[in-house]
Amino acid sequence: MTHKWKLKEKARKLRKRGWSYKEIAEKVPTHRTTLSRWCKDIKLTPEQIIARGGRYANRLKGAKANQSKREKEVKRITTEAKKEIRPLTDHEFKLAGLALYWAEGTKTSGCSVANSDPKLIRFIIEWFRKVCQVADPKLTANLYLHSGHNETSMKRYWSKLTGIPLHQFKKSFIKKEGSGHKKIDLYNGTINIRINNEDLRHKIMSWLEGIY
Repeated sequence: MTHKWKLKEKARKLRKRGWSYKEIAEKVPTHRTTLSRWCKDIKLTPEQIIARGGRYANRLKGAKANQSKREKEVKRITTEAKKEIRPLTDHEFKLAGLALYWAEGTKTSGCSVANSDPKLIRFIIEWFRKVCQVADPKLTANLYLHSGHNETSMKRYWSKLTGIPLHQFKKSFIKKEGSGHKKIDLYNGTINIRINNEDLRHKIMSWLEGIY
């Protein structure tokens, strides 16, 4: 007599291979209801479902075909869109940075931009240096981190990305657990790039007035 646990083990192995309960029942002398209970936590892959055939398999196959078609369409759109963009002229670079500062920069006190997007920060730091003629010693930064972050590692990360030396990083703001701040694990904190120059802020705001 075969032990029940051995039947269950065999049924689960066959189910993981993508067998239907009808096919398993031919090898494991057990009611399909029992097989279903034993294997209810085993999810078949889309490939296994399609291989089994049936109405659901046909729907899934159609969905995968549509997904593949959509992915090709998106690839075509992005490829064509990239062709529409050329390297920015100096004036276009100035305007692009102004638009970014308009959205993300301080307007009332000091001159700073805070964000967690590395590409955005890399762009604005280059804009400060080239367009605003800010010397590297005038650039300072501080971080907004969660309690689980390693402050030293985060400072090194942002220092390497921005080119701002570690000794020009000011005190970080650490968000404590349960403080009401939303915690996002997959990011390197938020960096605030600051230039202590009120004249520069007035200049940038005047540029912006020339736009709008």
